[in-house]
Amino acid sequence: MQSYYDITNPDAAYEWLYSVLDMNRGDFISDYVLESRNDFDTFFDRHLKEAERLDIDQLELVAIHVTTNGDGCAEIKKNGLRDLKKVLQEKTELSTFLREKNIWFDIPSKTMYVNGKPFDIDYQKYTNLDRADRKNQALYKIGHRIFYDHQVNGFLFSKDVYDYGTIHETPEFLLTLSEFDKDIVGINDEWAAASKPYVIKYRAKITEFEYYTFYEGQEGYLQDYHNGWIGLKKTLFQKAVRGAFLELFSDVYAYMKPGRIIEPARIIECIPAEEWQDRISKYF
Repeated sequence: MQSYYDITNPDAAYEWLYSVLDMNRGDFISDYVLESRNDFDTFFDRHLKEAERLDIDQLELVAIHVTTNGDGCAEIKKNGLRDLKKVLQEKTELSTFLREKNIWFDIPSKTMYVNGKPFDIDYQKYTNLDRADRKNQALYKIGHRIFYDHQVNGFLFSKDVYDYGTIHETPEFLLTLSEFDKDIVGINDEWAAASKPYVIKYRAKITEFEYYTFYEGQEGYLQDYHNGWIGLKKTLFQKAVRGAFLELFSDVYAYMKPGRIIEPARIIECIPAEEWQDRISKYF
């Protein structure tokens, strides 16, 4: 029986391997250590038939998204995880916070208003302009955050969610916004003071993730497509094995495709980041 691919912690990685390989509890270690002599290639070759049966088009992955809010994730539980365009355009905790600072956005026209004054945030218009100009550079960065950057993304695995930048304190977007004008410097600190960090655990089909979540380049992705995704399957198995043996030493990033929304039904849990980290730290 194929279950969700989950390597967010060692136990979850074990569970996926047991499920997809149809093994009895406890058999994996002897299979890998004794029968495969601690060699992943040998292990994978021995279970090639099970790997080939894995339906990539239907496979769902479990990922985590780190965010901050002041409502205990009530908005996320109601509306799901949405990209920055929707969050800024609609009435949300973030858009309300910004309006209180006299900042709002008209997403269709790619316009930002600060104290009633409009600013063009179509970042592509600033590509050939003098971006050495501080104002142009700031507008380019703001537009790039909204219309280009990945927003609903996170990790397939993270040993420490506090290690990646300041996402556990404030949205990266607010850091960018605070650089625009002296009147809004520190807006990120105000958000951080009123918010708490959370980890959102969710599931999504593997087809909803960008190819570079799993491949170093597009050429490898296209070649693997013609090979029945055997390279992708090998990567998934390898990360699961390494995760089960506590051998994932760096973050495994999960890049969602643009415009993807994680509906509430696909959110597995939303828990304080401190509680999540306590769970993970017990393994290491």
